[in-house]
Amino acid sequence: FSSTVLGLSYSSNIGLAGNHMAARWFFKIDNEECSRPSKVDITAYHTEQSGSLNINLNINIHQPSVLMGVCEATSAGNIGQGVHTITVHVGRLPYHIDGNAHSRWWSSSILQVEEMC
Repeated sequence: FSSTVLGLSYSSNIGLAGNHMAARWFFKIDNEECSRPSKVDITAYHTEQSGSLNINLNINIHQPSVLMGVCEATSAGNIGQGVHTITVHVGRLPYHIDGNAHSRWWSSSILQVEEMC
């Protein structure tokens, strides 16, 4: 086969600090985001609802999360045979304020890649 399909999994403790903040965690293969069958990502958003003006701007939530999916192709085309670089990124969520996003807060992280065909 000249191309392959990858099963991707990343398990970690993710965090997001601030109020009315959002972030997105996603995979890149050879510096390109997965595009088929779809993007492989998870998002986090949180806000503190309050009827008063005394809103806590120091919210810092940590939660165990799993980013998992299948990637057949990136914007550069099908995933070819051979060695590839798989990375996990944290970025913006469109139309939201960037949060102070982070991973691995007092925990181990596991990245698993499986060639599916």
